[in-house]
Amino acid sequence: MSDILHVSTRNSTLEVTLHRPQARNALSRALLAELTEVLRAAAGEAGVRCILLTGAPPAFCAGLDLREVAATSADQAEHDASALLALFELIDGLTKPVIAAVNGPAVAGGAGLVSVCDIVLCAKSAVIGYPEIKRGLVAAIVMTYLRRLVGERRAKYLLLTGENLDADRSVEFGLATEAVADDALLTRAREMADLLTGYPPDAVMNTKALWARIRAMEHSQAVAEARALNASMRLTAESRSGVAAFLGNQSKK
Repeated sequence: MSDILHVSTRNSTLEVTLHRPQARNALSRALLAELTEVLRAAAGEAGVRCILLTGAPPAFCAGLDLREVAATSADQAEHDASALLALFELIDGLTKPVIAAVNGPAVAGGAGLVSVCDIVLCAKSAVIGYPEIKRGLVAAIVMTYLRRLVGERRAKYLLLTGENLDADRSVEFGLATEAVADDALLTRAREMADLLTGYPPDAVMNTKALWARIRAMEHSQAVAEARALNASMRLTAESRSGVAAFLGNQSKK
């Protein structure tokens, strides 16, 4: 177990906790590298079927470590931007569901992490926001994900005002899936993970993989991909077993 990233496995779910509480779990270069390495390994680990990402109290993630940002060189700035983009692309493209349990403020790069997770459970006391503009920065890397997530009007509002949204408004805006009482957050996140890992694994993997493939396609190409997968999934042993079980249950009613 790393000092800055705590990792454990529970019921086929990899639980990953950002652990720099003294820095509000800011993404230092070391933490970025470790998180990327752990998630890349999880992508190829058959025993991992879901990932649960959270932070050590009192925050989920305060974004990039501004102490490192303040002392950066031009070459280092390019490297840091590439590392952050690589992490977001990795999470965005994983074929395993990623659940964010937002236990405290998720701002700047921390909100970026939230933006690329599949299911976002937000503690009632938490906030999500993109305050980069207040610091003379631009939330550039997250912009494309955010626009796709909440639409142009709301994305521009968040990026230009830098406002932090509470849990309920985060759900309203589409940044979060569900607002949860603070003391129930981890339990709810684990319930969600158990739900997803209880489904046929190939169906979950192919749902996420198809989503990633068709996102940038023209409609005609996307529906062709969807048709092909629809047909091929009907022939798998996993689907035939699932359909047979469903029909058997129906006949008993």
